[in-house]
Amino acid sequence: MEALTKKLLDGTVQLLGHESVKSELSSVMDFGRMHPVVLLEGRAGLGKRHLAWWLAARWLCQARLNGQSSPCGVCSHCKEVIAGVHRDVFVIDHRGETIKTAEIEALQDHVGMLSGDGVRVAIIMDADFMNLEACNRALKTLEEPGDQVRIIMTTSRPLALPATILGRCLRWRVPVPPRHEVLAWMRFELEKNGRSVAADEFHLESWASRLGWCPGQIARDIEDKNDHESGLWADVRSLLRATRPAEVLRISADLARVRKVTVPEFLRVLEWELSRLYAGQVSGRVEPQGGPGESSAARRERRRLISEIRRLSVMGKVVLNTQLVAESIGLVRWREVEI
Repeated sequence: MEALTKKLLDGTVQLLGHESVKSELSSVMDFGRMHPVVLLEGRAGLGKRHLAWWLAARWLCQARLNGQSSPCGVCSHCKEVIAGVHRDVFVIDHRGETIKTAEIEALQDHVGMLSGDGVRVAIIMDADFMNLEACNRALKTLEEPGDQVRIIMTTSRPLALPATILGRCLRWRVPVPPRHEVLAWMRFELEKNGRSVAADEFHLESWASRLGWCPGQIARDIEDKNDHESGLWADVRSLLRATRPAEVLRISADLARVRKVTVPEFLRVLEWELSRLYAGQVSGRVEPQGGPGESSAARRERRRLISEIRRLSVMGKVVLNTQLVAESIGLVRWREVEI
């Protein structure tokens, strides 16, 4: 388990915007109304992974018997959850890689065993990456989880999950924190990391907006020692604004072979960059997305391609290559596209 998650469970760190979510979840649990299958959904970078661990600890913490609303962080159950070795917790966490049927079968074996402590918990991070067969396999357990079973799933793309899965969950939306809180937190984090805080408020706002106002995404960007306008984001921006096919091929190769970017990571950055460029184009702050010479038909084709790549990624039946995906996106403007 990540060091940050350990600090969250033992109470030494609080994530931005999590306290209200924890309070609401605890209230539902205290009144005995919590559904055995919970889907935490929201943008990437809001801390859904950490909330899933917190929820598992909340279900297993010995202090819950005394009416405590949060995991105590010191009982044997909390310590084992923090260490990632609790015998009643089963986790699938591939960080964007396809979840296959065999892993769902292992999860079912786990929840099918009796627990001496009353609850067995299964966590599926990024549940939208279950392939179609895995989704079908999971349905039986989601329909009849059993009295001792608790299942927690997370997703940044709930619509990528089948309706049959969504209909068997308590869907809990993890909200984006208030913008003024995000900006105040950004200033603090920048100073803590020895980075200068921009005097221009718009500079911080445009940075946060580019990352969807999600603290997790922003934190990763701040920890990067390079300027936040460089690195992967700059490469994707260059890919979209390339003026020659050879430039697209070079950038695509660098993304795959040098940066070793995965397809899910590339799509995440690509979609945010397209959103930022489009918003800038509408407001007149930046040049049209893709640079000069790109037609509306090419932009539509790019959106269609992204949707198709997402679909193939979710189905999990095709191994997607980052270089080929990037080339497909970057070369759109040079194709013959029907209007």
